[in-house]
Amino acid sequence: MKTLALVIVAALTLIAHGVAQECGNQNGGALCPSNLCCSRSGRCGLGRDFCGDGCQSGACCPSRRCGSFQTCDANQCCSAQGFCGLGRQYCGAGCQNGACWGDVRCTVQTPNPNNLCCSSSGFFGLGPEYCGAGCQAGACCGGASTAMADVFNHTAASAATLLSSVV
Repeated sequence: MKTLALVIVAALTLIAHGVAQECGNQNGGALCPSNLCCSRSGRCGLGRDFCGDGCQSGACCPSRRCGSFQTCDANQCCSAQGFCGLGRQYCGAGCQNGACWGDVRCTVQTPNPNNLCCSSSGFFGLGPEYCGAGCQAGACCGGASTAMADVFNHTAASAATLLSSVV
């Protein structure tokens, strides 16, 4: 029975942490799925270690530069000021390239399969205006997204409960 509990805990740990996907210049320019950040070391994820200094692609904080000679990653727009992101500041008036579009409203409960940030004013997007102070959900720059943190906390609590009932 103890062996079964250890196998279950190991499986839950792998699910919670996931297997890091490789990305970036050192991996043939591969992009991360669902707007995850590609770290300096070429791994996909969320939070400061992935989206902070050295971030190569995805929902980097701060936003990457773009313009006449450089485009943004998939699903992102190049703003009039030359920064990559999503939302009205990037994809609205003056959008230089990318998937230019209008505003999309959000709440904490709005489904968000692409790890876009839900800003304090209730709009989906990427970049400091969406993922910085007041970010409600998604790839928030203050660390792991709310949804990812909830999944990890729930998985860790389930594993602890399982262990205590077996031991």
